[in-house]
Amino acid sequence: MNDMNGATDKSDITEEDIGHILTIIATDGYYQQAEIVKVSCPACGEEFLGTKRHAGGFIAGHSAYHEFENSLDDIIQNLGGA
Repeated sequence: MNDMNGATDKSDITEEDIGHILTIIATDGYYQQAEIVKVSCPACGEEFLGTKRHAGGFIAGHSAYHEFENSLDDIIQNLGGA
């Protein structure tokens, strides 16, 4: 939904917005000139639709999560398996 200044609420973003540059109002701030992107995790397929800034957090978070998962597998194997 756009406000009087043409800003869009983060929860109103759709796939039709991909590639568009918008002003976004989010709980953590006001983003001017934010490009809308869609990314997915190559390890598990989970998808994210939002600003590049938030997509970066999604990608970094997924990377950390999957590295943690993989390290647990290594620890279990080093201890003799499950």
